Amino acid sequence: MKYADKRVLIVEDQRPFLMLLKGLLQSMGAKDVVTHTAAEKALTACRKEKFDIVIADLHLGSDQKNGFELVEELRQVRLIKPSAVFILISADSARPVVLGSIERRPDDYIVKPFSQAQLKSRINRAWRKRQALLPVYRAIHDQEIDTAITACREIISLNTSYLHSTELLLTQLYWQKEDFESARQLLTPYENVPSALWIQIALARTYLFCEEPQQALALCEKILKQNRFSAEAYDIIASARQQLAEGDAAIAAITHAVKLSPYSLPRFITACDIARKNNDFVFAHEACAAIWKLTRHTANQHIAHWCTYIRSMLDVAEHTEEKRLKNRYQQEALLHLQRGRHDERISRLDPDFDFDIFEQMVMARMAALDGKFIDAKHALFISQRDIDAKYDSFPVIYAQDSLNVMLELGEFEDAQPIINLLNNTPEDNNAFVPVQQISDASAQRHKAYLQHNREGISLYQQGKFEQAREQFNLAQGFAPLNTGVALNLIQCILKLTHGRKTSNDELVSQCRKLNKLLNDIPLKPQHQQKFDGLRQEIDELLGSGN
Repeated sequence: MKYADKRVLIVEDQRPFLMLLKGLLQSMGAKDVVTHTAAEKALTACRKEKFDIVIADLHLGSDQKNGFELVEELRQVRLIKPSAVFILISADSARPVVLGSIERRPDDYIVKPFSQAQLKSRINRAWRKRQALLPVYRAIHDQEIDTAITACREIISLNTSYLHSTELLLTQLYWQKEDFESARQLLTPYENVPSALWIQIALARTYLFCEEPQQALALCEKILKQNRFSAEAYDIIASARQQLAEGDAAIAAITHAVKLSPYSLPRFITACDIARKNNDFVFAHEACAAIWKLTRHTANQHIAHWCTYIRSMLDVAEHTEEKRLKNRYQQEALLHLQRGRHDERISRLDPDFDFDIFEQMVMARMAALDGKFIDAKHALFISQRDIDAKYDSFPVIYAQDSLNVMLELGEFEDAQPIINLLNNTPEDNNAFVPVQQISDASAQRHKAYLQHNREGISLYQQGKFEQAREQFNLAQGFAPLNTGVALNLIQCILKLTHGRKTSNDELVSQCRKLNKLLNDIPLKPQHQQKFDGLRQEIDELLGSGN
């Protein structure tokens, strides 16, 4: 390999070692060597020019983008040529760091200290492999999946020394196309080949995609006998156990995977999903915290990860019976909310994000958790009013919070458009909780509310006002702050009393409570119009009842 015509980028925050690396590359023949001490400056350089070799240290300063994040962003945003090699270096040989590095798929990972000969050997080896597989990497870079599959098949037909690497690439491409059967056919011959560990892991994951969890588990047991530190095997076990509805075993497996390799974003996304499905909201919160930390300096950064982190604290508060724990997580949510408001890095994530709206929804949810439903209704109303005023269409970033409070208050009609929005929103790195997980707890209440409210409307239309009132009372029990059912109840009471003096103190008392409720909460225009139309009769009844 000739270094004289290669452009080299070195990223190292320790200047003495940076200069040493530059000297090593120059002595190997490299003439064009660019150096930077920070990942962000390296990214800027990659936007301006293309490099053939990138060498980056893992640790690039506290609270700064690190080597993990740099290699991910360069590949993901396509700021590096498909022919270029990325070498990650570090003085840290701890197992979690090494596993985290391997999972980022750099072309190689070297532990300090190393010699010039070792560095040259690793770069040469990585270069030869990337050149041999360049047709595949180029097609993947250009997002031409079918072309990449064809290129893989051609290389496999030649039976080169990079056969297994090509088969793994082809497997991943099949996964992208959801052609799981082709992936299975490709990998099955290796099921009983002990040396092909990576391929066995790929086959186990393919079994998972094919919804064959027992086969995935059996293969993972073989994998762990060869390597008990395989975090990926534990990932697969966790998902397989979840498919088999073995929640405790799923949580145990993903917890072990996280301990082995705590720097994987997909791993924590899986952990969060499994924790939520098994109502382990403390573990889900811990996973959300890790997701936020792992994404905040990467190409995967998104304001939704921060919002989900805040929500996860309220999830713990909602699902605990310990008052002290509930108060602690509510206070933590408020603290992080205020810190986020004043953190420029968070505010820059999405210029269209409105902290005031999000804060109102957090306050609405907290009020609902504390049983202060009138306060929750007010905060929800303000947030929805401001959303209508600011946006042409409802932003999905606010949907979960709105839905959560609407369902808690029993505003099922208002909730339905939000449910539809979330159902039509693709899952995005765990930024949004699947709507099924939000609404499952409210499904039975919603069903009962609908049944009683519809029956009440039918009876009212038949002139059976007392029976209608009974049904509306039952509906209100499932939706205590539902504006529509409150108005329906008032209409029944007015029909039963005909707006005249009455000795039925129960009806007058109920009308007074409903009237106060509707006066205390903000109403939508159509509900306000209906309420105003009943006001004279209500005043006559309540005046006569004093």
